[in-house]
Amino acid sequence: MTIINLCRTDPMVNLVHDLFGANIVRVPDARVQPLSVIVHRSGRSFFRGSLLPLLADPTPMRVQTTESDVTDISGRRSRRVTLDLGLHILRGFLQGLGLPHADLTTGLTGAAYLSFAFPVVHRFAFDINALGSDLAGRRINRGNPAAAILFDEPSYELLLIDSVLTSRQIAVVISGAKGERLNVDLAALRQTVTEIGGTVGATTDSDVELRLTSEADLTFAFSCVRLTFDAEGSILALPPDHETRILSELIPAHVRLSDGPGLLLWDRAEPVGAYASAASG
Repeated sequence: MTIINLCRTDPMVNLVHDLFGANIVRVPDARVQPLSVIVHRSGRSFFRGSLLPLLADPTPMRVQTTESDVTDISGRRSRRVTLDLGLHILRGFLQGLGLPHADLTTGLTGAAYLSFAFPVVHRFAFDINALGSDLAGRRINRGNPAAAILFDEPSYELLLIDSVLTSRQIAVVISGAKGERLNVDLAALRQTVTEIGGTVGATTDSDVELRLTSEADLTFAFSCVRLTFDAEGSILALPPDHETRILSELIPAHVRLSDGPGLLLWDRAEPVGAYASAASG
């Protein structure tokens, strides 16, 4: 798992990481949905798709997610970051949107800083108590080969995504150096952005805002809870993460995959268990 560390005092990052207990992904992804699972061990995290195929009884859950607008985050700009870091972040966003990044990033020559915002943010979330009730009596299917790494030693933790933050638009604010005029080819940038389906918004001498749009809601952050089960796979609990729980929290403590706020990039090599180690030996 790769983490691009972000500033804890960033107003948008602080809301996502601290208020919602959410992990931010570098590449927004429509596949990341509530009831998706992550396996995690020794600082490595792998996205593994839906929980249901791992269950002995894959009957769909009765509980449904609730959708809400997140006005605290919608439109709130991140702190400005240097162009190099900003371009690295932007490439991940463009990858998630399925858009080419080469032409756009070359058009930013002359910029000094980038900042980001999600103009309209929605949250899809399970009620933890209702989700726990629906999981009562369910069992992880030990016969499913995809579940083997959950029972081998050392085993992987099973983390269950209970909420996601999504948006169809990403705003990119391009800024010049402090006190200096923004020196980019606005006409060329406008043409490039239009060709990939985006728009150029408000412009001033010191900054320009671009808006890039996806056809689908893309998850840019998610929260997850630890799911525990016994040796037979029977689900036991959705315990809070005691290491991060504080008395003032009104929501269940969630598992954060990094010590501080950052952009998460999934590990890509397949996780292996004891059976694979033995076979390779």
